[in-house]
Amino acid sequence: MPTPDQRLDQLEPIISEMLARLDETAAKVERVSAQVRQLAIAFTTLTNSLTTQSDNIEFLLTRTDALTDKTDALMDKTDALTDKTDALTDKTDALTNRVDSLTTKVDALTDKVEQEVAGLRTDMNQRFDQMLGLLQDKLK
Repeated sequence: MPTPDQRLDQLEPIISEMLARLDETAAKVERVSAQVRQLAIAFTTLTNSLTTQSDNIEFLLTRTDALTDKTDALMDKTDALTDKTDALTDKTDALTNRVDSLTTKVDALTDKVEQEVAGLRTDMNQRFDQMLGLLQDKLK
């Protein structure tokens, strides 16, 4: 049977080995803890970046919606102006047709007046010729 000193001598290298392994494990735990802290910091930074990006995307989407609404309003106004322009074009075409019709009527009246004036001139020239003829006859 081993003596207590011998047993202590047997346990001493085992305890020493266990303490050395415990120190290694503690060092590993410390390294892993440091890595976990770095990961936590990186995760927090990433979360903050993602939150900022999410806010930026939300802002851009809001602005895009606002611009889309404004574009739709402008398109509605453009459509209304196009309708008004079409209506004015129709009215202008109708007025042009009326002016053309009136021009045709005025041209016809002008032709009639010119014919009447030509007829009156011919008539007056004949009458003047007759009067001159009568005057000449009386003067002879």
